[in-house]
Amino acid sequence: MAYPQDITPEEFSKLPLLERLTTYNWKIEIFALGVVLAYFVLFKLGSGYNNKIASKFIDSVVPALRENFFQVGVTSQQLYAQDDGQHYSLYASGRLRVQSVLAKIELQSRQNLFMWAMELVMSFFLDSVPPPQDLVTVEFTFDEEASEKFDNFVWAVVTKDKMNTFRSENYFLSLTKTSESPKLPLQFVFMNEVSDMNDVLYTKKLADLLQANVSTLKFLAITDQPVEKPVKIAELKPYKRLILQFALSNSDSNIEASKNLFNYVLNDYLDLVVNRATFRPELTRKVKKTRENEYNKLKKILDDLKREELNTKKIEEQKKLKASMTPEEQQKFSKKQQERKQRKQLNRQKVRGSM
Repeated sequence: MAYPQDITPEEFSKLPLLERLTTYNWKIEIFALGVVLAYFVLFKLGSGYNNKIASKFIDSVVPALRENFFQVGVTSQQLYAQDDGQHYSLYASGRLRVQSVLAKIELQSRQNLFMWAMELVMSFFLDSVPPPQDLVTVEFTFDEEASEKFDNFVWAVVTKDKMNTFRSENYFLSLTKTSESPKLPLQFVFMNEVSDMNDVLYTKKLADLLQANVSTLKFLAITDQPVEKPVKIAELKPYKRLILQFALSNSDSNIEASKNLFNYVLNDYLDLVVNRATFRPELTRKVKKTRENEYNKLKKILDDLKREELNTKKIEEQKKLKASMTPEEQQKFSKKQQERKQRKQLNRQKVRGSM
């Protein structure tokens, strides 16, 4: 405690309350209170700015969603969910050919200035840490009936400067090859399983909207494969979506450009994909071959893991069995194990010699 310099703690405790309040040195407490107030003000300002960015995007796309979907909002009473000061979600469902639309907004941690500064500094020194950014990822999921009408494939338009990052972050893009095209704005490249898909899926209207979104669009992708690398065979099952990712800003012109691309995808492009995306047999064979290779690689990994687990279990059981034996029994057991191992090696050599 910061007592006055000319008084001892014992003397200070005997002073009347009012005199203690007026003579006590409050510098430490005032400083601590100032830090708390500053943090609170910065938290409110950061949260308010984030809320403004999120609301601006949500307000721009909600009219088109209300025209197309039976339910717009995470519940009938709530338009969007806010997990914290930087994560928001918007949901819509109930439209022909589209099972649902899910928009996930992830903003910079402006409500926590210290965390934001740390992320910014670390991004300069570590390639694995991206700089703070404001993003929205919109996932349009095709319904079962629409999914049956077009082929399984992965096709995307991706910003050139981040294509390797997106390939590592999205499993479905790891299945594609990169190809440049004079049809695209210079900032973008195609990522597809077969380049002939570009002629079917790329439209003049899409080209114009890409040009208008060169500073905001990260990628537009059509995929039947997951974002995360599958660790189970069931996760390879086709699941068709169209995914848009934008950088968000408070700029009216950028919000307008993002809204126009969003509306085009919702009102026209999804139906175009369902109606057009049926390719020649030689193209679908290549895509099918890719899927088979991925299945075989995953199955081999899972089989190896299962074999390791069985071997580990067998070794543990043998240890327990051996521990319960007498020294003579252990010696006989080890001898039998060695003989069995030698027979296996001999059989392998015979098989190799007969090939």
